Amino acid sequence: MKRRDFLLHSAGMGVVISSSWANRLAAMSPDQLDDLPQGGGLNRQQWLTIAAVQEHLFPIEDTAPGAADIHATHYLHFVLLDQTLDLDGRQFIINGTAKLQVFTREKFGKSFVQLKEEQKEADLRAFEVESTGRKWITEILGYIFEALLTDPVYGGNLDAAGWKWLDHRPGFPRPPANKRYFLL
Repeated sequence: MKRRDFLLHSAGMGVVISSSWANRLAAMSPDQLDDLPQGGGLNRQQWLTIAAVQEHLFPIEDTAPGAADIHATHYLHFVLLDQTLDLDGRQFIINGTAKLQVFTREKFGKSFVQLKEEQKEADLRAFEVESTGRKWITEILGYIFEALLTDPVYGGNLDAAGWKWLDHRPGFPRPPANKRYFLL
């Protein structure tokens, strides 16, 4: 199977899975909400939207971490701030998030974060049919996978949760914060 086909298939399967993001968001303390990324070309509401989409695509399970557990939103923030990232790629994430927000408001009259799980599923399925919707969902899912597998020094895979779940042993030596690839 080609990587592109795998990601497209995974995006479709990921959208099928539901999560309890709204409950987790409601249970978050103000300190935890403040821990969400800022900047990177996105405002607070857009970061909340991305976090909710990531949780819907990669929900927590009894034996597996969810998007929040692997800091998928923080990893995406790191990527958007990475000056080596193609500007078109960065802008695509930003524009896609804004398009999803408009799309959701037009369809449901509220934000993605406020939707019930069935509505989120329907919203993402409909957005997937839009010209850039499928590609945006695929990109978001790709960054979730990267956050799951990356070295925690890059902002994802908090406490190596993804590695532990996959029983992965990282290479040695791991990069210290002052020797991340973009600093070399």
